[in-house]
Amino acid sequence: MVKILSNTDFYNEIASGYDDMVSFGKLIEKKSKDLAGFIDDKIKSAADIGCGTGVDSIALSLSGLKVTAFDPSSEMISVAKTNAAIYDSQINFYISSSDEIPKEFNDQFDLVVSLGNTFANIPSNKFAESIQRCYRILKPGGRLLVQILNYANILNNEKRIVNIREGKDNYFIRFYDFYNEYLVFNILTFSKLKPSEQSLISTKLFPHSRADFDRELLKTGFYSIQFFSDLGLSDFNVESKDLVVSAWKK
Repeated sequence: MVKILSNTDFYNEIASGYDDMVSFGKLIEKKSKDLAGFIDDKIKSAADIGCGTGVDSIALSLSGLKVTAFDPSSEMISVAKTNAAIYDSQINFYISSSDEIPKEFNDQFDLVVSLGNTFANIPSNKFAESIQRCYRILKPGGRLLVQILNYANILNNEKRIVNIREGKDNYFIRFYDFYNEYLVFNILTFSKLKPSEQSLISTKLFPHSRADFDRELLKTGFYSIQFFSDLGLSDFNVESKDLVVSAWKK
């Protein structure tokens, strides 16, 4: 039976090879372009929730923002710090889950982002508190931007394969197992030179829906809540690959 790791242990385990799996350098260019449309002269500071190895934090920093980044995985934070140094980005990194961001950060940020499916790593019993923490750390008039996979589509079609990626030395197959209250997210890694050398690592993901976000955002006090299918703000529909959420603090 496959051992299912806690979310933090899972990301600590894959941190060293994560950038190879996601093609980090190419992602920096893409994210810089994607996020440019959300930045204007009024936006000076940003928080990145679930920063991983730092791709969104660095993209925001390269746009001229003062960036603070949070992630519960100490190993991902360590890689993110190295990446930030490579890009000469002055970013403040903190080891913290989304529902435990300290009160000292309340009312500090013009923009809060949580991209790359971070919110799917948040258990259902911590979802509401995570939304509330995002609200608290925003300045009045600040904006929240969340990107998560459209799990309604994934569940309806039971799409097991997330993607297959080729890295420098390995191939990576990312796939799901489906359960009633959650999904198990698996990464199978095998060597190009010796395919028999392989490893499998797994953790739980939580398929939060558009309705979940709409309910908790309204309850928390957000307004002008909108849903899109990508960071280009294309209309959302049931077949969209991603669910992008935009909301404002009064």
